[in-house]
Amino acid sequence: MGRRKGRTQGPRKKEQEKNRLGEAVEFYLQQRASNPPLQSPLSLLAVAKQFDVKYCTLWNRVNGKHKDAREAHETQQTLSHVQEKVLVEWLHQLSNECEPVSKRGIRKKVETITGSRVKPGKTWVSRFLKRHPTIKLGKPSGLDPKRAQCFNRTTVKNHFDILEKVLKDLEIPWENVWNMDEKGCQRGGGRKRSAEKYFVPRNRRPCYRAKSDNLELVTIIECVNAQGASIKPGFVFPGTQYEREWLEVHDDIS
Repeated sequence: MGRRKGRTQGPRKKEQEKNRLGEAVEFYLQQRASNPPLQSPLSLLAVAKQFDVKYCTLWNRVNGKHKDAREAHETQQTLSHVQEKVLVEWLHQLSNECEPVSKRGIRKKVETITGSRVKPGKTWVSRFLKRHPTIKLGKPSGLDPKRAQCFNRTTVKNHFDILEKVLKDLEIPWENVWNMDEKGCQRGGGRKRSAEKYFVPRNRRPCYRAKSDNLELVTIIECVNAQGASIKPGFVFPGTQYEREWLEVHDDIS
């Protein structure tokens, strides 16, 4: 019989062990460098048992014999750790300014950083996202350029400073501060497919459900004040047509 192979650890267990090892190294070095010195600092063996890590691995890491895998292979990476950190901060900043970067754009940026000496491979983006879980690939919602220009910290702060001054000067209580917003809904429900499911015969294909294709919009208006109170919603229908039974669906709507 062949030798029984040991079980390999999954990615989650490896990451947990890596985090424990980093915490153990930091704890051991901090207690050694504490000021004033501790009366009875834990030994390296005690720290290894406390954080559930291997003693030999912890000894090698503390004495600089071995490095973290990412630090050891930093020279083989397209970007250094510092460059990737700055790149992540740059991506956060552009996203806050409503100008996110695409996969094509980040590849061009990496080539610019490296001076076109090294081009990112096909799997570089996926590995980059795995190393930095604070960012992800997504589909951001559209925003009008005029709104985007005002969507910054300085403009928003200035708005609330002016609002606070007006409320104090005119002695307006917060219960008199209201917010109004509107939402348009298509009378036919729109052409988008709903996630709601229905009971249909298993042996009948295809199955249908009658659905209106009316694209006329009904505007719903809501008002809520700064203390959480609200008033009943308002409905704005197109044209002059009006039927009372449209609103006879709930006791709170009149």
